Amino acid sequence: MAIITSGTWPNGFKERLTAPVGSDLRQLEIQHNNLLTNLSTYFAALANDCVITASTLSRGTTVTLAATANTISINGVPTAIAALTGQAFGALGTIPASKWGIIALERVLAGTASFTSGAANYTTGYATEALAIAALPAQSADKVQVGYVTILASASTWVTGTDALAGGTGGNPATTTNYYSTPSVYDTTQWTAGYIQTLSGSTLTSANY
Repeated sequence: MAIITSGTWPNGFKERLTAPVGSDLRQLEIQHNNLLTNLSTYFAALANDCVITASTLSRGTTVTLAATANTISINGVPTAIAALTGQAFGALGTIPASKWGIIALERVLAGTASFTSGAANYTTGYATEALAIAALPAQSADKVQVGYVTILASASTWVTGTDALAGGTGGNPATTTNYYSTPSVYDTTQWTAGYIQTLSGSTLTSANY
């Protein structure tokens, strides 16, 4: 006989599986196991430094970055952090003319923001956006990377803190700026369990009780 198990869920157990193949009970048991596996993965992720709800990045006050409020978890402590309306990059460096660079935004539980940059951002830059994204810096310890921007410098270079992001004004605006959010732990967890339905195909809800 097959064995049904609750996987890595706390206080997991095993018992003999006697429900006939293809039966409603067998499908219920499969959904049960899928759900526990998903929950185990989800809670394991929450114990680390991660994004719980995603933040949307955009241009702030022409030469700065904005980010919507979101929730992050650091060392297993979930915290809601406030939006950023105009976070200055500071003097990070200069992306060479007509080259790509990548800058990641990191947050801590207190809401403070900081930036990390691609290793070649301010030396050779990157020939393509794909190469810049491949050079996305690793997340710093005790911080959460909530997203990143890719920047194509103008023909006159792009200086952080001085030149505007694409669409803004000031200095030599970037030719292109693309904004990327770090997916939430919910989005990256494989939620595979289905809904239990009636024989007529209607999903069961509290209204059916």
